[in-house]
Order: sequence, then structure tokens, then C-alpha cells
Amino acid sequence: MFARTKLPLQQQRVQTIASLFAFNASVTPVRTLVITSMDKWKDCKSYMQLDDKTKAKLVPKPRDGVSTPKEFLSKIGRGCGDVSEKFKSWDHLFQATSEEMADSLAIPVRKRKYILQWREWFKRGLELRAIELPERSKKHLRVKKQVELLRLKKQGLA
Repeated sequence: MFARTKLPLQQQRVQTIASLFAFNASVTPVRTLVITSMDKWKDCKSYMQLDDKTKAKLVPKPRDGVSTPKEFLSKIGRGCGDVSEKFKSWDHLFQATSEEMADSLAIPVRKRKYILQWREWFKRGLELRAIELPERSKKHLRVKKQVELLRLKKQGLA
């Protein structure tokens, strides 16, 4: 069994968090939780206790060398830096709704969802980093060709 040791409460929390997010070395995780200090953990915990309306209105203070929408969007990657000029300020980046991003700012769906996701994670205290999309397997191309061939046969064109 596990040996119980008397550690300060903060170290116990860190070990518990680390054990919750431990992963098998042979499997590469798509996403890992990165909270570097107990202060950020406390901020995350206090943020999670807020009600939804307060969470939506909350604009976090710039941190980790990120103080403008351009820096924020370029750090999260996936070409989001291209739409940085559409946001007027730091407050506008964190208060713009999904509908506003779609209608008046004309941000594509995938980028909009990714920005909203990172905006929430940043409020919770996670460090900004790019999460690249995994490459799609080649199998879908073969299936796509088969479906197209069947459609053409059905129409009598193949």
C-alpha cells in the first residue's frame, strides 16, 4: 500500500492534483492541466465558485507577459493572431459574446470556439500555449473516393 506521510496541506494538494492528471507515458495527452503555483490554484478555485453571470462579466488582469489581444491570440496559436485586429481592447476580447464574434466581427466558427475556450481557461489561471490539431488519418480520403464513385455510378456517369 501507499505510505502516508505528514506533508503540509499545500504540498498534499499539489500531489493530489498531480496524481489526478497523471498519464501513461506511452499515450501522449492532447491536453494537460498546467497550473504552476498555489496562488493560481486558489484563483481558479475562487473563480469556479462564482455564479455564471459574474463569470461572464469577469475580465482577468493581464499576466504572463500577455497584455494585448494580439499577444493573447498569437500565443494560443491555430492562426488566431489573424483576427486580433478585430478586438478593440483587452476588455473587448473578454466581454465579446459568441454571437458578437460571429456577426459583427465575422470570426469563423472553429477559431471562435477555440478563442472562447482559451478565454475561459485563462480566467481559470492556465498558462497560454498553442494546442495543435492532430493530423487527420488518410482513411477518410479513401472512403470519400468510394462514396463519390458510388454516387457517380448511381447517376450513370461512371
